[in-house]
Amino acid sequence: MTGLLVVLALALSACAGIPQTGPVTKVQDDTGLGESTVRYLPAKPVQGASPEQIVRGYLDAMLAFPASSRTAAAFLTPEAAEEWNPTSRVGVYSKPVVSGRAPSTTGLDDPRGGPNGAVDVRLGFTDEATLDRQGHYTPRSGGGSVTYTLELVEGQWRITNPQDGALVNLKFFTDYFRPFNLFFFDRAGTRLVADPVHLVVGDQLATNLMASLARGPRPLIGPASRTYLPPLSQLRPSVPVNRDGVADVEFTDDLAELSDSARDHLSAQVVWTLRQVPDITAAQIIGGATPLTAGGREVQPISGWGGYGPSLARGRGYALSGNRVVEIEDGRVSRLSGSWGRDARGAELIGVSDAGVAGVLPGRDLVRVTDRSGAGARQIAGTNFLTPQWDVDGTLWLVDATSGGPRVRVVEGGRARRLDARPLRRLDVDSFSLSPDGTRYAVTTPTARSHRVFVGMVLRDAKDRLVGLGEAQRVAISAGNIRSVSWASETTIGFLADSTSGGTTVDAVAIDGAEPPDDLDGGGASLPTSSVNALAIGPGEVPRLFATDTRGRLWSQSPDGSWRPLQATGVTGLTFGR
Repeated sequence: MTGLLVVLALALSACAGIPQTGPVTKVQDDTGLGESTVRYLPAKPVQGASPEQIVRGYLDAMLAFPASSRTAAAFLTPEAAEEWNPTSRVGVYSKPVVSGRAPSTTGLDDPRGGPNGAVDVRLGFTDEATLDRQGHYTPRSGGGSVTYTLELVEGQWRITNPQDGALVNLKFFTDYFRPFNLFFFDRAGTRLVADPVHLVVGDQLATNLMASLARGPRPLIGPASRTYLPPLSQLRPSVPVNRDGVADVEFTDDLAELSDSARDHLSAQVVWTLRQVPDITAAQIIGGATPLTAGGREVQPISGWGGYGPSLARGRGYALSGNRVVEIEDGRVSRLSGSWGRDARGAELIGVSDAGVAGVLPGRDLVRVTDRSGAGARQIAGTNFLTPQWDVDGTLWLVDATSGGPRVRVVEGGRARRLDARPLRRLDVDSFSLSPDGTRYAVTTPTARSHRVFVGMVLRDAKDRLVGLGEAQRVAISAGNIRSVSWASETTIGFLADSTSGGTTVDAVAIDGAEPPDDLDGGGASLPTSSVNALAIGPGEVPRLFATDTRGRLWSQSPDGSWRPLQATGVTGLTFGR
């Protein structure tokens, strides 16, 4: 994160006494990101302000939008303003309370207050979240506090010890921060890997995205990713966007020595990351005297490099009904062509893709695998198989139980090969699913009244060979009775949960624990019945939702958000595939 975050700090509620003295103007929303359109220019320190007023004014100054740190720095001593690094992190919290002054507890006493006349003013709050320098979101909970020490500078109180980084209240975060993805590559350079961050919208969004991208993959995804960008030190400090929507991305070092493949990969990372910025239509990428090109053009459209992104194949819902595999498309339910559509052999769970069909047979100790038509059958033995998963490359994933924990195998060329799944060893896994782009996995583990959700990276080597699973990180979810987890996008998961009214709802959470800006169901009607027991999501710009209930009925969500029953009975094994 760059200078845009410099200006962010805690916004206190009116009851806490924040001055409301800056001009506030309403402007037209021209960003398309749904942020607040209020612009705020905070007031500078006033003569004779008390220590408490200085602290409140300093915090208020951090709420400037468009962003500027100039006013906030005026509330600090010259030395503190020089040393303060507001870009190192951002704290998000709520319910702030500013306590009255007290003599500072450090140094020698002074009759005016504490040591050398210094006083302390305490800020207490509820800790909500933390963003690191790149914008990675980490949920928090519990209480927090900052104690500011103030000294007299030419007769005026000033803060000597600003907090590390910046602080924003929950409302400011909700109003002005939005989720974005940084795009890196997997180890083989075959597919892009999305890494979610939260950044402030505004004129500097392109600059901040490029600065975060140039910092490279964070350790959490490092084992599964790589970057082709030069380091941040070589990125020009600003990414201007001209009137035609062309973003100018410049690096100081010449890129002439890079291979054609490396240049293409660098371009793809930049273009995919910048395509999230409204009004950007293209990018011009230059390193020293070398412009990067796409199709011979130096101005690269943001629609380019689609081959590195996730598949755009639409996919369908699938289920078991009357011992037959059925497919769900455009509100219609029909038997799958081939033998599976005539006789599913009592299968309890299924996985379907263009590459084939896998059915978990009664008892869940055998998986029958065929091609799409049902030919070329082979069986793979195991114990208590979970739902089979086909990835975007047509590889079948099988997860079952062993005495040493979950076993993860992939079926390639008709043979099952075991992957390193040590991160799951201590987890009682009862579901496993792959993200739409194949770069991540999600598992659930049962608790007394709900499920916990863990997400990790899929690990491939430099030759694109699957080697194992990365560390499983628990996703912070506040909803009650979580069940039937399904990927809604490359970085978002949806699930069933108990609603506050006592029914069942479809909810969603980003893999970093942040709530998406919009509900997965788009604010549509509630689920048709409280007995819904399974959810399947077809990822896309507008996700498609299917559900089943304990009576074996199949439901589909309409574009208007309402749910309607489909013509099928005794439906189980609901899933989504291609």
